[in-house]
Amino acid sequence: MRWTLLLLTLLSLTLLCAFAAADPRSHYMIHCMGCHLNDGRGLPPEVPAFDNKLAILAASDKGREYLVTVPGASQSLIDDAALAGVLNWILATYTEEPVYQPFLESEISRYRYTPLANPARLRDELLGAAD
Repeated sequence: MRWTLLLLTLLSLTLLCAFAAADPRSHYMIHCMGCHLNDGRGLPPEVPAFDNKLAILAASDKGREYLVTVPGASQSLIDDAALAGVLNWILATYTEEPVYQPFLESEISRYRYTPLANPARLRDELLGAAD
């Protein structure tokens, strides 16, 4: 019985370490792909597509704050460093325009815990301001 418990504990710790060390693409698959789909096309209008509008949002402080505080990002079960990695991976994968300022863990920590009341309205305002 003790050996079984020890073996199960070691197996659980191994799986937990593997999950914690997942690369950004794996985190995307686990935490984002359910709504944004494997190709980033989303489910508009409720779940926006990942496209070049991301580069527009990532180019301004308010847009960057928005990308961190949308519920799917801010409430994901990954730490701030991993979320920064996922956002940077999303930008590199789904935008044609380069994003010159990668997200940092400190930026995620600064914005993540501020609730966002109406993500769709704020996104429209930010993108409308960029036009």
